[in-house]
Parts: sequence; structure tokens; C-alpha cells
Amino acid sequence: MAYLFTAAMALSPGATALAQRAPDDTTKTFFVLRDLVLSSVALAGTAGLSVFDKRIALWTQTSSVQGSSSRHRVVNDLTKVNETTLTGAAIVSYGIGRLSHSSTMADVSLHTAEATILTSVISQTIRGPLGRERPSVSPDDQYKFDFGKGFTHFNNRSFPSLHAAVGFAAATAVSTEIHERNPNASWWVSPVAYTVAMMPGLTRIYLNQHWASDVLSGAFVGGLIGARVVRYAHTHNRNKLDRALLGTTLAPDGHGGLAIRFSTSPLSP
Repeated sequence: MAYLFTAAMALSPGATALAQRAPDDTTKTFFVLRDLVLSSVALAGTAGLSVFDKRIALWTQTSSVQGSSSRHRVVNDLTKVNETTLTGAAIVSYGIGRLSHSSTMADVSLHTAEATILTSVISQTIRGPLGRERPSVSPDDQYKFDFGKGFTHFNNRSFPSLHAAVGFAAATAVSTEIHERNPNASWWVSPVAYTVAMMPGLTRIYLNQHWASDVLSGAFVGGLIGARVVRYAHTHNRNKLDRALLGTTLAPDGHGGLAIRFSTSPLSP
């Protein structure tokens, strides 16, 4: 399990670091050429790890790892940190930021929500056609795919892990936002964020719902999307979504009512 943690940490922060460099890397498109290179490396790493999927799955289901019923309850609680809770928390934080006129909270929360939502969509788009079976269903064959079945069957939505993807999307978005504002704080924010991001994916392995390679691939997808969303937003200060959600405000209209005011640029962080 240690090498899975190391691999995920290496891939996702790597995507973040590349997104934080080169101020003009998103002037033309959302994705850039280096993303294709990173994706190729991640795909190769995922394929390599998949060789050990069955061995890792068997080990995680041993009594020494599974432990007591109390441990199982704790893991069940941790696995509830998923796309719904993370996206919901980001949206609520965005609302609080707008109501309290905290431009930084609104900006960071909005981009985090965008990252988790886009990551969910992309992950589901991958899982549907591939239809990889979960280890709980196919414990003896990590390479069992029923193409197209992932759209209709829960047990065929193993690759990639949505829990891991969304966890890393949120962690990367927050880490990249912190780097944009206070690079000196990255040394402690990023390790904490990515450590927390690993928890949902690891719980899914423990519960026999995902192969290790599912978690690694999900971590990469989330890390890449989280980095690109933030980087694109900060190099396109007049993109339509930011203008609409960060540049509109409610203000008194001078006649006892409220008026919607629109700014040509989003709120300054």
C-alpha cells in the first residue's frame, strides 16, 4: 500500500507543478500538449500497478488488515467523503464567500467545485464504456471488462475510482490556489491536502470496491483536472463562468429594492 500512496503523490502533484509553471500554458486551450505526456506516463504506471492488483486486493481482505468491526465502521464513515460531499461543501463555501464578501473564499470554492464536477463527469465518461468489474465481483481476474456495462451496472464502474479522483481534484485545486496566493504556504498545505485526498480511495480498496490501479488512475485524473481548472481560471480572467459567478452582485437599487450588478472581471482574490 505504501507504493500506491507514493505513486499517487508523485503523479498528481506532478500535474499540479506543471500547471503552476508557464503563465501562457492555457492561453489557447484548456488542455495542453504536456497533459498528453503526463497521461501517457500515468497510463503506463497504472498498467504496471495492475499486475499487482489481485495480490493487493487479497492482502487488504486478510483479517489482520480488516481488523475489528469498529475499524470497519470507521472506514465506512470515511468512505462517505465522496463526490457529493466534496462538491456540496465547495458550493456551500462559495455561497458563504459571496454572502460574506470574501472574494478569496468564493474564488477558491468556485474553482474547487468546478474541478470536482468536471472530474466526476470525466470519470463517469471513462467508467461507462470500460465496464471494469470491481474486485468484490471478480476477485480472481483484475482484467475483466464488460464494455458498455458501466453505464447500467454499479459493479462495472471500477475504473477509475471516482472517490480517489474527486478527492485529488479537490486537494489539487486547493493546493494550486494556495500556491497562486502564497507559495510559501504550499510546503504544509499540499502534504496535508494530498494525505486527506488519499483516504477516500484507500477506503474503497479496504472495502473491496476498487483495485489499486483504479485508485492510482483516479488520483491522476483528479490531480490533472484540479490543476487545469485553477490554472485556466487564473490565466483567463475574463472567462464567462468566472464573470457570471464571481462578477455579479446584489446591491440596493436606491428605491428600497435590490439590483443585480455585473462586473466585467471576476472578484479579485
